[in-house]
Amino acid sequence: MGGRVALEIVRAAPRRIIGLALLNTGVHAVRDGEPQSRSHLLRVAYERGMSALAAEWLPPMLGGDAARAAELMPRLRAMIERFTADAYAGQVNAMLNRPEVLTILPTIAVPTLLLSGSDDIWSPVSQQQSIRRRIPHATLFEIHGAGHMAPLERPDSVAIALREWLLKV
Repeated sequence: MGGRVALEIVRAAPRRIIGLALLNTGVHAVRDGEPQSRSHLLRVAYERGMSALAAEWLPPMLGGDAARAAELMPRLRAMIERFTADAYAGQVNAMLNRPEVLTILPTIAVPTLLLSGSDDIWSPVSQQQSIRRRIPHATLFEIHGAGHMAPLERPDSVAIALREWLLKV
């Protein structure tokens, strides 16, 4: 929800923003089949627990580097297990009732970093390219070998992208 929250801040207080970094962020409305998919994961959380949710939800988020995914999985699983099914239900509700943000994009008048993992199937590079065309001052940085969790999967590459971008802000 980080990028979506940032976009709501842009909507509410655009003059307070001097730069915007959207990492692995989507801007699309609820897609066909999304409510059913999210409801399935919510049932998993309630019926089989947060460990089962983590086992099903996390693997598609990670890039193609199996060794790196295996290395990260215990930390990610522990993060998910710290939450309750009710907390996850709140996240699902927020995502299914997310506000429209496409109309905000052309109004963004500050340097904007769009970052996406090359293997991100949820917020793919092609989607980031579409976002870049809508934001006048956007730069796209692709993190090779990372999925939806690019900051965890490739922290050094993400840090380089952020540093280069921040030097321009």
